[in-house]
Amino acid sequence: MKIILLEDFLHHQDFYIDEAKAGKIFVYPTDTIYGIGWIYTPENVEKIFTIKQRDEKKIFSIIAPNFEWIEKNYPEADIETLKKYLETHHGVTYIFSYEQPGVRIIKHSIQKFVEALWEPFITTSCNISWEPIVIDVKNIPEEIASKVEYIIDGGIGWGKPSVLIDLVSDKIIER
Repeated sequence: MKIILLEDFLHHQDFYIDEAKAGKIFVYPTDTIYGIGWIYTPENVEKIFTIKQRDEKKIFSIIAPNFEWIEKNYPEADIETLKKYLETHHGVTYIFSYEQPGVRIIKHSIQKFVEALWEPFITTSCNISWEPIVIDVKNIPEEIASKVEYIIDGGIGWGKPSVLIDLVSDKIIER
């Protein structure tokens, strides 16, 4: 595991895009808390379940590259409404279906990395299930840190998980 400052990560973004495409796992800051993830595939989801010691019934979210990607992959999405939610709430996760991952666009420079990668990126809290969330890289559990290739240090996070915009039941769930 290697700790990288956010500025260095962004400066060498092309290298880290290649690393993500090679299957490397990242811990990274988001607009809310620290997340753990990599390119979204069923195999990678299984590995994250194991690392987090997470119930396999609890689905993950992904960071979408941008709203254009969401529109292409979720044609039912009302993009203007999604943008309004993002303007009026802190971190937002959109739920389009209970069988698919939630979808996020984050208000953080990591979003530029995901957009350049042009692949959905698993995003889930960087903690063992039911343990405290991580807002500082110093508090990443060893059992997670030892299983990732890169930890991106973006300073202390805000500390509040994203708001769920459940478009299936038309509910907003503050967590």
